[in-house]
Amino acid sequence: MLRVAMITDYPDDEGVVDGGVQAVSKYLVKAMAQTGDIHVDVIGFRYGATKSETIRADGYTRHILPGGRFGAITGYWQDQRSLNRLLKTISPDIVHSQGVGHDGTVAARSGYPVVTTIHGIFSEEAKHIESFHRRTRHRLLDMLSEYHCIRHAKHTILISPYVGEHWGDKLSGQKYMIANPVAPGFFDVSRNEENGRILFAGRLYKLKGVADLISAVATVSGTMNAKLVLAGSLDDSDYVEFLKAETRRLGVEKRVEFAGILGEERLLDELSRAAVLVLPSYQETAPMVIQEAMASGVPVIATRVGGTSYQIDDGESGFLVEAGDVEALADRLLRLFSDDQLRIDMGRAARERASDDYRAINVAKATIDVYRKILARNQS
Repeated sequence: MLRVAMITDYPDDEGVVDGGVQAVSKYLVKAMAQTGDIHVDVIGFRYGATKSETIRADGYTRHILPGGRFGAITGYWQDQRSLNRLLKTISPDIVHSQGVGHDGTVAARSGYPVVTTIHGIFSEEAKHIESFHRRTRHRLLDMLSEYHCIRHAKHTILISPYVGEHWGDKLSGQKYMIANPVAPGFFDVSRNEENGRILFAGRLYKLKGVADLISAVATVSGTMNAKLVLAGSLDDSDYVEFLKAETRRLGVEKRVEFAGILGEERLLDELSRAAVLVLPSYQETAPMVIQEAMASGVPVIATRVGGTSYQIDDGESGFLVEAGDVEALADRLLRLFSDDQLRIDMGRAARERASDDYRAINVAKATIDVYRKILARNQS
């Protein structure tokens, strides 16, 4: 049986997923377990923990290691030692890191055959971060990841052609194009659309353009009965308070719900009720929420940034607008809500595209095939 050590941010509560990497990890690990010929050791770091923890589950084992106090400042050396000791114990055939930065760096230095999935691009995200501390951390992560996971990588999985375009000749080694996986439950969503219901799902911080969406809702509220559900982490309290102040200033506080992080069942329910999903970000690589909405048959309006244009066929499975263009965002909302057949047709096209490209079991099989190719090359 093939044994894989997957280093990733995995959800503590499998019913509550916070962010795209957690979703990818959960869906991929679950799908791999279904294949029956692989065991995954899921490895993550918990900062503030004082001892290691091992959790055995159906088809995989989860290992939680204490995270080093100074993190990126010290180059993760403490985490590296902890990881290397664990890897020596479990003796995996291959190491797979979900993301660059911390997980990609310690995986690259593990001494095992490694494949890295590139999810975020720190240098692009840093451009949209106001906090000096967070912006500096992103730039440090970018330097570490470029050195260990980009310039010296032997094997990388690209979740979108955009990743290859961004890095160009800097991205070394063998590259494999595999989209992120979407769990079966999203394909099983029965549509029960509520008139004017708009869903945003993602962390509420400036990069996601949530203020633009609130402004667009205020623009259309005189024409239609709009209801905006903001589903995602409220950890950036300063930005959340700013958004709440904006709803009051624009007179739409009763039309906007700050729902927080949703469990998977609640998210599926929201997707069944949503007339449209909107993601007005200033930077994305290949957002999971777009794929989940498409699989659920929900039309999407998103900004034309990063890899979104590879997910959405503009005018067919959704709409693309320029980042920051509130007027265009409001116009597309009005166009969708004024044409029932257009929403039906777009939702159907989105689900067909998702069925072809994003089913978790197909992504899992393609990923396992990459593992076997890498190991075969190492043995030859």
